[in-house]
Amino acid sequence: MLLLAGCGGPTATSTAVAHPTCVVEMPDLAAERHAAVDALGRRAWEALRAGEPRTLLYDEVDLRALLEPSAATRITVRRTRVDERIGETDDFVSLLAAAEYAGVCLQGAREEPAGGALGLRSGGWVVDRVLVIGRRPSGQRIASWIEGLWLYSDQGFGAADLERVERPRWEHSDLEIAPCDVAIRDDLPEIAR
Repeated sequence: MLLLAGCGGPTATSTAVAHPTCVVEMPDLAAERHAAVDALGRRAWEALRAGEPRTLLYDEVDLRALLEPSAATRITVRRTRVDERIGETDDFVSLLAAAEYAGVCLQGAREEPAGGALGLRSGGWVVDRVLVIGRRPSGQRIASWIEGLWLYSDQGFGAADLERVERPRWEHSDLEIAPCDVAIRDDLPEIAR
């Protein structure tokens, strides 16, 4: 009962060091969705700028809280090869040094049930791909896809696993052609949903 009571969504008192207790549904209010997606975009941008996309992963304690035991074990074993899937990210620091965060595009955003194929302990919002966008003062844009399994918890978004982190590309073609399930971009007049 206490677990269910604590799964109402992220709170204003949430901190980066707090551990999530459950996956939660997409917020009903547009402003809350905007804040959650923007927080994910900013966090992913900072991780890429530091060349450390692994920092986006939930730790094993978090996985055990969010996923059923068999799913948590499966992902933990799979994550032993995450460095091979991500590849080299050392040059991300220099590629992104002159740019600032400019937005994010989510693909594969959907609600998943508790106990379904993903093994979530509680039903909630999941995402498959995140296009993180930056912009130089000159206006030139740069973007990178981060693919994996993103879970929205009562502490915000984190990655259960990372499948691939694309090397950032200037004027990425997907900035113009990729359909977004949800987007927060400085060049869009409002949230795309």
